[in-house]
Amino acid sequence: MATEKRSFTISVLKESEVIYYGECNSLTIPSSKDFITILPYHTPLIMKLGAGPITMRSDGQKQILATVKTGLVYVGENEVTVLVDL
Repeated sequence: MATEKRSFTISVLKESEVIYYGECNSLTIPSSKDFITILPYHTPLIMKLGAGPITMRSDGQKQILATVKTGLVYVGENEVTVLVDL
């Protein structure tokens, strides 16, 4: 029986640079009403971000990647791209 991958690739980008690129186990992003947590194999999604922190968990460690004013998130095939305005 094959083991299922329990992580996914994330890219957090602002206009002039890559803030973060790598693997994580979960990603929490602000929406217009609350926070959404994205896990491996999440349903595809395109959404506008609200203001707040973007946090990730990887190997049990929590890390704040950025605090955003607004932005967009795209969730695809076990991959997430976040475009932010800081």
